[in-house]
Amino acid sequence: MATTDIINYMKPGADVDSMNRRKIESFISSEAIAANDVVSLDGSQAVDGDVALYITKADSGTAADSIPVGVALDSASGAGEIVRVVVRGIAEANVAGATVAGNSLAISGTAGQLGVYVNTATTRIVAVALEADTANVATVYVYPGY
Repeated sequence: MATTDIINYMKPGADVDSMNRRKIESFISSEAIAANDVVSLDGSQAVDGDVALYITKADSGTAADSIPVGVALDSASGAGEIVRVVVRGIAEANVAGATVAGNSLAISGTAGQLGVYVNTATTRIVAVALEADTANVATVYVYPGY
C-alpha cells in the first residue's frame, strides 16, 4: 500500500521519518527475511499480479530474486507475513564487509546483502553507502527504482 509522499515541513537535524524523506511500501514475505535485508520482488510467483506483491531476499545469483525493490524495515519469520520496505530514502542495510561511505551498492550473490557495485555487474545500483559498515550494517540511501 502506498504512503503519502508530501514534505510537511523542513527541520534540519530531524529524524528521517519526520519529513517524509523516505518512502515505505508494504509487501508479503515469501520466505524468512531479516530487518535490514535488501529484498526483491518474487519472480517465481505463478500469478503475474503476485510478483509485485511478494518479496524474497535479493540474490544476484537467482533470476527470480534479482528484482530489487528496497531494504526491509521489519523481519518475517517465514512466508505470508507483512514486511515494510524502504523503497526510497535512508535506511540501515545489510552490506558487504568492505563497504565505505560513497560506495555504490547493488544486490550481491549473498542473499539479502548489498555488495559494492562493479562495472561488470548485471544488476542495477540500488543504493549508496552513507557510512562505512559496522558488522555488515551501514546507513544507505536507497535510490527510487520501484
